[in-house]
Amino acid sequence: MPKSALTPTSATPTDHLSARGQPSLRVSCIIPTHNRRERLSAALASVTAQTTPVDEIVVIDDGSTDGTFEMLQAWREEVGQIHFAVLRQNNRGPAAARNAGMRVASGDLIAFLDDDDVWHAGKMARQLAVFTDHPNLALLACSSDTLSLPGRPGLRFVDDRDLLIRNRFLTPCVVVRRDIVVQCGGFPEGMRHCEDYALWLRIAARHNCAFLNETLVSCGKGKPAFGHSGLSADLAALYAGEREALRRWRKECDAGLPAFTLAQLLAGIRHLRRRAVSTWHKSR
Repeated sequence: MPKSALTPTSATPTDHLSARGQPSLRVSCIIPTHNRRERLSAALASVTAQTTPVDEIVVIDDGSTDGTFEMLQAWREEVGQIHFAVLRQNNRGPAAARNAGMRVASGDLIAFLDDDDVWHAGKMARQLAVFTDHPNLALLACSSDTLSLPGRPGLRFVDDRDLLIRNRFLTPCVVVRRDIVVQCGGFPEGMRHCEDYALWLRIAARHNCAFLNETLVSCGKGKPAFGHSGLSADLAALYAGEREALRRWRKECDAGLPAFTLAQLLAGIRHLRRRAVSTWHKSR
């Protein structure tokens, strides 16, 4: 078990009931941000527009210099009854920022959102309904406008072997039980790329995870999931991060050599595909 980057705190008691007579799950939305003031406003607006409100929003200003922190103070008037917390830290990257947010979060569930993405209005209502129907579920992701599965909408259960073929869990689409994230050590702060993939592999190897094939998130104003910038250095860093996530998965989850070798091969194929897509974008 990896050393945890999170220190458990006492969650607020869930003493209210859902419409189905079960204890309601409190939700904390975690948003790391760095110098994206304008896009962050749209992300926050999508959270406050949910048909089923979250209980808490925690924004981590990861060393912004564009007036983000001052803008966030004005947002306190916009969130209504939602508890709104703003943390400020020197720039340490998204893994450290998300972990900092989770250390102060009080929810039973953590819903992640990036500062340039937006939730559809019914996202939390739909995902909370799945958690209510499946009380043993640890993590639930949904489709986005950049990643969905072929076939009919519906719920599919996923384990770490599925994630070796493709990481289906985009961070702004993920809702996860907070105690599970703490147990699994949080996001590895030594990684700058694919730190989320490393955590999802760790969780999926030990706990029940699922993918809801319904598009409930719009990512980065419709930008492609990869290859958009066309920078080979970015693609190389992404590939290195993916291989590091797989090495951690093998060590922490006792994966055998055949599975690890296949996973590395698939990662190499994905890297070649990203390079091809990047070349195509640059030639347009």
